[in-house]
Amino acid sequence: MSLQMRLVHARKGLTPPALHTEEAAREMAAGAPQQHPMPERMRARFTATCEKGVTRVLPKQGLRSGGALIFLHGGAYLFPLVDGQWGIVEGLIDRTGLPVIVPDYPLAPEHTAAEAFDFVQPIIDEAQAEFGRVIIFGDSAGGGLALSLAMQRRDAGKRQVDGLVLYAPWVDVTMTNPAIEEVQHRDKILRVPGLAWAGRAWAGDLDPADWRVSPLYGHPAGLPPMRIFQGDADILGPDTIDFARKAARAGVDVRARVEPDGFHVYVLSVPTIPEAEAALDHSARFISGILTQV
Repeated sequence: MSLQMRLVHARKGLTPPALHTEEAAREMAAGAPQQHPMPERMRARFTATCEKGVTRVLPKQGLRSGGALIFLHGGAYLFPLVDGQWGIVEGLIDRTGLPVIVPDYPLAPEHTAAEAFDFVQPIIDEAQAEFGRVIIFGDSAGGGLALSLAMQRRDAGKRQVDGLVLYAPWVDVTMTNPAIEEVQHRDKILRVPGLAWAGRAWAGDLDPADWRVSPLYGHPAGLPPMRIFQGDADILGPDTIDFARKAARAGVDVRARVEPDGFHVYVLSVPTIPEAEAALDHSARFISGILTQV
């Protein structure tokens, strides 16, 4: 673990954990801000357009053809895209030259997973028709949503996305894995009660253990190639590792990089943390490999 990772993780311990109770989760969701706009530092180098809840970000120089990325942001399915998540978008555009499509998908508790599915699937269809190969990347809740959408496309016989890049994906919203307790004391960011409430709100009429909201319970066979970046000081880690193993047994091209003492979505701290930079480097190589396949 780098000194930078250690320092950033320690600093996160100075503030109370997010979503530590159901009541706290409800209050935070009620006061959720609007989606954070693209930072000024990016505006000089990227062009952004927004229409009908979908933002497209393209580099002003070095645009690569033949594919596109779709970013599904995290936030416990309660909160919109935040400033740090723009850093992931920026980092992957810089490394790949690809356009990034950012859906502002419906969030709980006002909306449910089913509404988000209906919102994002047509965006994937349109991106495939326009750009060809499409890779989805997502952090935390966005990673869980990406997996769910890919499973649904497989089952519906739709054209599959070409790859998935997942940063600490939330694959089981029930938060019932006994191994979570072993990690909880090391996680300075997340707590089970608030997350479990957020998961129930997101599920709506679905059972929180339904694979469409908790992909861990689905069948991974037939999913596209994927790369997973996970910290082991994150209570979502045990479920993520279980999912990666399950996918590997099912024949999926999956590789999971587990960062020692890595906190939840440590890649958000790019460029401060070397491990975050390395994760984006690995992601870009994976994406470029997909685009160069015959």
